Amino acid sequence: MAKEVLVLMSALLLAATGAWAQADSALIAKGEKTFADKKCVLCHVIKEKGGTVGPLARGPDLSTVGTQRDAQWLKVFLKDPKAVNPRAKMMAFKGTEEKLEALVAYLGSLK
Repeated sequence: MAKEVLVLMSALLLAATGAWAQADSALIAKGEKTFADKKCVLCHVIKEKGGTVGPLARGPDLSTVGTQRDAQWLKVFLKDPKAVNPRAKMMAFKGTEEKLEALVAYLGSLK
C-alpha cells in the first residue's frame, strides 16, 4: 500500500512540474513579446542581437541577466530605474502588472 501511495505521489509531482513548466514557458514567451513590443532591443543586446540605437543610449547586454539579478530586483528596477541607480538612462516600464511579470520572467530566463 505504501509503495502505491509513493508511486501516485511521484506521478502527481511530475505532472504538476510539467504543467508549471508549460505555464512558465508561456509567461516567458509573453515576456519576450513585451520586450519586442516595448522596443527594448533598441538599447539592449541579447545574444549579439540588438543595441542598434547607438553607444550613448546603449544599455547593458542582457544575455545573462537571469544569472545576475533576481525577479524582485528586476521588477523594482523596471518600475523605477532611477530609484535603484540615479544615473540610469532607462525609462520606467509603462504597462500592466501582467506584462511586467511576463517581462521579468523573460529576463530571468536569460542565462
